[in-house]
Amino acid sequence: MTTYFSAFPRNQESPVITESTVMTMGTFDGIHLGHRKVLSTVASRAKTVGKKSALVTFRPHPLTILSPKRAPLLLTTHQEKMDVLDRCGIDYVAFLPFDDKMANCDPADFVRDVLVAEFGLSELVVGYDHRFGKGRLGDANLLQSLGNELEFSLRVMSPIQKDARPISSSRIRKALLSGDVKLARDDLGRAYSLLGEVIKGKGRGRNLGFPTANIRAYDVHNEKKLIPCEGVYAVVVEVDSISYMGALHIGPKPTFDEMDKVVELHLLDFDRNIYGKQIKIEFIEYVRAVSSFESVQDLIVQMDRDVEKIRKILGGSISK
Repeated sequence: MTTYFSAFPRNQESPVITESTVMTMGTFDGIHLGHRKVLSTVASRAKTVGKKSALVTFRPHPLTILSPKRAPLLLTTHQEKMDVLDRCGIDYVAFLPFDDKMANCDPADFVRDVLVAEFGLSELVVGYDHRFGKGRLGDANLLQSLGNELEFSLRVMSPIQKDARPISSSRIRKALLSGDVKLARDDLGRAYSLLGEVIKGKGRGRNLGFPTANIRAYDVHNEKKLIPCEGVYAVVVEVDSISYMGALHIGPKPTFDEMDKVVELHLLDFDRNIYGKQIKIEFIEYVRAVSSFESVQDLIVQMDRDVEKIRKILGGSISK
């Protein structure tokens, strides 16, 4: 079981972790296949040498402090990150508060005073492009020098590539913002998902024969989650731990002259009141763009086509 630390007790006399650790560090937004390779290497190596595995990461995303205008929309919120990490075999995860003090921390001091003194660093695994500390001056060369001084070993991982390009969080964001949820799923190693609360809409969908639920996607503690581009998607939806097929609409409803962006869900073969429930939506495939129809009847015909296509995409294999 993974043990989490949500703050850094810098003033305590004893270290946070008293055992020697095989460790990695970084933001790890998305925990994509590249991240997973690093984490699996850390976990495997720790078991081989009889030590504990550890991840030191940050909250909020460093760019939220360093350059708020460039701060990315998140692929994983704090809770989602923990849910994924629970399955990665890491013994300890520390979420260090990223603030102005952390942003201005000398990289050598961070390694010496935090990773070694507080978290028992004996072996460090990092990605090929890892940079850290004030001005992002910490790199593999500095880590190697510090390793020699502080007696820890360093392993720098090669990138995990797909289509001759390294898998990265920025590449996944670009894919999602263009509707390419398949590429995002391939790079993440799992379907991209949203957690949200079902809220009441105008009830128009039920009158059309397609009852829908509006979704309020979570934005907790300024953790702004990336919502894929406008369109209709085939999705798998978890309600009360049971999975259902769904059609998800993101964007305006121009047929009704409603131009506000909404996230609206139609669950196939489902007719229960789920207002107020928290659900998980997994994006499987982009179906089509948002369109304006000349009549409501034309919209209904298209929605029938969408549902038929989504059934074929999902294969009718979702348990109900």
